[in-house]
Amino acid sequence: MEFKCQLFVSLVGFLYNVNAESESFQSAEKQNVLDVAHKLGATTFLSLVIKTNLTAMFNHTGHVTVFIPSNKAFIDLPDEQKENLKDLSYAKEILLYHLVDGPHDKKSFRNEALYRSRSKTKDEDTFVKVRVNIYHGGEIITAGGSPIVNFDNEASNGIAHIISRVMYWPPRYGSVAEIVNIPITTFMAYGLLDGGLSEQLNKKEPYTLFAPTDLPWEALPNKTMNKLRGNRTAIRRVMENHIVSGTYFTNGFKANDTLTTMLGEKLRVDSIIGNVTVNGSFLGFPDIAATNGVVHITTKIFWPTDFDWEH
Repeated sequence: MEFKCQLFVSLVGFLYNVNAESESFQSAEKQNVLDVAHKLGATTFLSLVIKTNLTAMFNHTGHVTVFIPSNKAFIDLPDEQKENLKDLSYAKEILLYHLVDGPHDKKSFRNEALYRSRSKTKDEDTFVKVRVNIYHGGEIITAGGSPIVNFDNEASNGIAHIISRVMYWPPRYGSVAEIVNIPITTFMAYGLLDGGLSEQLNKKEPYTLFAPTDLPWEALPNKTMNKLRGNRTAIRRVMENHIVSGTYFTNGFKANDTLTTMLGEKLRVDSIIGNVTVNGSFLGFPDIAATNGVVHITTKIFWPTDFDWEH
């Protein structure tokens, strides 16, 4: 009789544990991406989602992928961006850029893959796309230039990945050629036109453009400027030495990496600690996402090694 009682108690305990595990599994299964964000401690992200009234959007029953910035990612934002996020309409568009259609796990990622986000372009005409890049054989994977540090957190309505940088620069301003049509890079914009490269840099193929500000051009001696004026071949060669095929965000760099320019020369990543430098040039405004790649604003001109300074 005592044995039967012990057996009964054991069976009840076993059934209770199985039931508890089942309920726990079902509970986990029902967690949406915001529940997962909470579980992962992304409280700053969640707070901003609530402030911008986007809870329903992120809880949508359709399959989505969310690139969730960690709390530290928000702490590390430039002061200007922290101020910008106080504007809730701006914050809303940034958050929607982190929400893309469809469930995309790590094994499905391909270099240069584009995923449609819920954020729209400036003219509200089309949805902005998030570009995924794979560097160093998969050691570094970025979304919108931001490293993914925690992959494949499954939710009832999709997948959540944790990123270590807020994707605060959506590609709303066009191609790499269009981005340099700003007051501080006018020499580069005209150089691409004169060199016959603007049309190529407006195509879908991804490019990385290192665009010097106007300051180093304005500092050139008249002799050098005279050599370039009207010499489309020379201008094109100089421009080509600032263009790299493929999308290279700074978060994909390692010290001593080399990039091959369209001209066939090598650009060297000197440092990734603090401010990234390439060929000895500080990147004043790095990682400006374009619809077909990325632009880095530099402080120096990358001259071809055989540039003729004498004539």
